Amino acid sequence: MQPHDRRKRNPRFEVPGRAVVFGILVLAALVSVWGSRTRRPAHAKLSLPARTAPLVPTLSPKPPPVRPVEKSPTPDSGCPQGCSLPKPGCEIKGNISYRIGEKIYHLPGQEYYNRTVISPDYGERWFCTELEARANGWRKSKR
Repeated sequence: MQPHDRRKRNPRFEVPGRAVVFGILVLAALVSVWGSRTRRPAHAKLSLPARTAPLVPTLSPKPPPVRPVEKSPTPDSGCPQGCSLPKPGCEIKGNISYRIGEKIYHLPGQEYYNRTVISPDYGERWFCTELEARANGWRKSKR
C-alpha cells in the first residue's frame, strides 16, 4: 500500500481575517452597550415630558376665518330661489352631493369652498344670504 499524499487542501470557504473578526467584536460590544442604555427596569414608571407643540405638524397655513355674509338690502338684489350665475355679493355656493343628493351650502373661508364647483345643470345654485339657502332646503357645510 502506498501512503496517501498529504496535500494541503483548499478550504471550501474563505477564512475571515483578523480585521473582520475584530470589527465584528467591536460591533457586538457597541450593540450591547447601546441596548443596555435603552432598557428600563420593569418596575420603573415611564414619565413623558409635557408637550407644548402639537403632535401633528400642520402642513398648510390656517384657512382664513369664515366671514359673515351680509343680508341683501332689497329682495330684488338677492337670489330668493338661488341664482344659476353668481351676482355681485352673492358668494354662497349651494352644492348637491352626487352620492346621496344632499343639498349643502358653503360660505367663503370654509374648508371646501374653493373646491366646490357650481353646476346649474344639476340644480346647484348661488345664494346671497344663509337665510335664502336654508329657506330653499340647503344645510350649512360642517367644515
